[in-house]
Amino acid sequence: MGEKRGIIIRKIRFHAARRSSLELELVLNRFLDKCLDSFSYEELVSVEKLLSVDDLELSKAIFRKKSPPVEIEEELWQRILGSIYEDD
Repeated sequence: MGEKRGIIIRKIRFHAARRSSLELELVLNRFLDKCLDSFSYEELVSVEKLLSVDDLELSKAIFRKKSPPVEIEEELWQRILGSIYEDD
């Protein structure tokens, strides 16, 4: 499982770093820096799926704190939003 985990983490990092919106890219990378190591493999698969969404849809969901644009567990979505909006 370690090799599969490493591959999916690299994919997630790649997709987060190549967004059309610099603001979204910064927010996603900040979130990943804080939380990526704490995710289970199944959660990483969900995060990868989330990052495959169009930037506009993803931005709306994150910045307006709306429902996620793909099917994702509510608890995971709340952890993602919580890590993005948490004070340092």
